[in-house]
Amino acid sequence: MSILKKSDILLGIDTPRKVNIESLGGEIYLRPLSSNEMNEVVNIEAEGYGVFDAKSKGRTADATGKMNLKKMNEASARARYEAIYLSINNPKNDDEWSKEELYLLHNNQIMELYDNVMEISGANTTEKDVKSFPED
Repeated sequence: MSILKKSDILLGIDTPRKVNIESLGGEIYLRPLSSNEMNEVVNIEAEGYGVFDAKSKGRTADATGKMNLKKMNEASARARYEAIYLSINNPKNDDEWSKEELYLLHNNQIMELYDNVMEISGANTTEKDVKSFPED
């Protein structure tokens, strides 16, 4: 096993990968998001979660929450666009994309791009993750 240098490790986010996007009818380069960029995307999505209040009463907890589905949907969409925008604008693609141009894509194209960005960034949920999630 070889010893990695900092430059080797940081090269990962600067190495775009060719990804086939069926809904676009071809391949495009996407790059993995850094941990800081992933945090930005997660924070955008978290803006739509609403307000939750939990109070402990001895061994039990009482929790209430208010969710605005419209606000959740809008925040989730902003997070997807931000992730794609950060990933698609890389040195391997000839054209720079604006967020406004991304807004023109069909929903299935956005979802496929986003899923691929999350996968190459190591942020995808696997079937193993779902099966190991504790049940009530």
